[in-house]
Amino acid sequence: MITIIIGHRGTGKTELVKRLRLSIPESEAEFIDLDEAIEEKIGKSIRDLFFDHGESYFRELERQMFLETLQKPHKEMFLVVGAGFDVAVIPETVRTLWVRRQTDLDGRIFLNRPRLNPELSPIQEFQDRAQQREPRYRDAADEIYLMPEGIFEHHHQVLSVEKSLLTHKLQNVGGAVTLMPSLMQKARRWELFKERYQGREIELFELRDDFLSEEFILQVLNEMPHEQFLFSFRHVKDHAAWWGTESAKKILEKAAWVDWALELGPPTQLLQHVPKEKLILSAHEELHFSDLAALKDQVAHLKYAPMISGFKDLMKYHQWQTEDSANRSFLPRSLNGRWGWYRLLQKDQQLINFWRDGEGSASDQPTLFQWMMTPDKPEGFAAVLGDPVAHSFTPIEHSDYFKKRNLPVFFVQITREEWNEAMPILEKFGLRYAAVTAPHKENAAKWCRHPELKAVNTLYFDRLKGQWNGTSTDDDGFRELIEGIGMLAPLQKEIFVWGGGGVLPMIEKALPHASYFSSRTGEPRPGSESAKGLMPKVLIWAAPRAPETVMPPAEWNPAMILDLNYKEDSMGREYAQLRATNYQSGLSMFIGQAQQQRAFWNQCEEKSI
Repeated sequence: MITIIIGHRGTGKTELVKRLRLSIPESEAEFIDLDEAIEEKIGKSIRDLFFDHGESYFRELERQMFLETLQKPHKEMFLVVGAGFDVAVIPETVRTLWVRRQTDLDGRIFLNRPRLNPELSPIQEFQDRAQQREPRYRDAADEIYLMPEGIFEHHHQVLSVEKSLLTHKLQNVGGAVTLMPSLMQKARRWELFKERYQGREIELFELRDDFLSEEFILQVLNEMPHEQFLFSFRHVKDHAAWWGTESAKKILEKAAWVDWALELGPPTQLLQHVPKEKLILSAHEELHFSDLAALKDQVAHLKYAPMISGFKDLMKYHQWQTEDSANRSFLPRSLNGRWGWYRLLQKDQQLINFWRDGEGSASDQPTLFQWMMTPDKPEGFAAVLGDPVAHSFTPIEHSDYFKKRNLPVFFVQITREEWNEAMPILEKFGLRYAAVTAPHKENAAKWCRHPELKAVNTLYFDRLKGQWNGTSTDDDGFRELIEGIGMLAPLQKEIFVWGGGGVLPMIEKALPHASYFSSRTGEPRPGSESAKGLMPKVLIWAAPRAPETVMPPAEWNPAMILDLNYKEDSMGREYAQLRATNYQSGLSMFIGQAQQQRAFWNQCEEKSI
């Protein structure tokens, strides 16, 4: 089989193929990066081709090389194409895999790739092209891989799950998955869907009447005869004439469960045609909750899937579910997917729990990768706590560490105002270890009651004492980032710090003689007034991408920028590109502090034994 890998710039397509190359023997598959193949054939870099001949020339060359590659004799092939490749050229006979990351549309800044629209800011250039390409990728894709954020190398569980997912060899999947309307658009999509999931011990395949045509539903039932199906009524229509049709009889007979949404009205006719033991009633709005409870004796199972705004409501409805867990399922929803961690925590704890194939039908459905990374019935969990938090590398970075403890690692979004409400509830759910990010480091220090600590980025819950212990490993990570420059005390006045916020005390401790500037006003901070008018040799970027963040003065031209942020849309990275200067991201800082987090957790575990 030929697999064409498409996706946005900087998503990680090339690195993905490198990982597959290490795990799949060369005797079984061939791995080709089209950009690398072009560079080898022409003897020029992609950057030089753009500069010398323009984008149109490159695109035509790219198309020709692509078609030539497909014509060569081959075994199984994984072929990566560039973000701007014309996906309309891809033949329908091959498998097209769209590699996505949640941060794709945030934007990325590139320091080693040609600018395509230099008249725009780097971030606007990326976002404009990404918005244009997104629907093309969606139309072309036969499969979507929602790839997590982080560095995969040396994390064995991550590599194993990814390989199984991409080579269609997952087993013991469990959970439920909704068949999306896109499966009806291309025959290839449906065939590959069956190849991925048929016989993989998935508990339920959901067939929704508002998503799928009746003809396709019957096709699915015929072609997957050994699977279990949940047929869900979601379409507002007059069902009176439908119940007696042959199609209705076949669908209702073959479905293991039938789900009626109370938003459609009372299930009067349904109760006459479906036996109680396979009937589910669903409510998706809070006003229907009492109706759901009133009908509990007429059905086998109740499902509640409301929009939840806060942790108190989450706990309230979780308690409702656990009061009768065999007959109740609770699936909280949000606008941004913030309750995905709860759904993962409920894995194998309730009858209905969805993961998503591709984009799925709800943002709170965990990805299949996240689902497979979550152990069955863990005795607790670890998490990264923050706002925003979905971009964090923490779950991947600590995955092997917590696998040994049979614990998953989740993203948990907590706003600044929610901290005191959320933490006791998370503790009841089983939070035992936490990495803490902005804006909660000061709150975390107060929570573990260490008066000597002003900011904490690492928490451990001692169950024997019933208390939280905390530390900050940011200092260790920062020393890793600035290794080499911190020793240059005479030159520290030429080290400028742009921004800082809550990490200023950490930076000042390591670099007491540096010069500090506000990233909002551009003015020196108190004590650094003498730096005004000087030029930095090293600029430490400690400011977020935010409307109030301003760029440093145009006359500055530092030789090096050290960025505390590892996110690819960082304004520090953008400033480095504009100044064409040396740049180091905060990745080394992140890895350094993560190593110290594991050391702290080890110490806490030893003390609590």
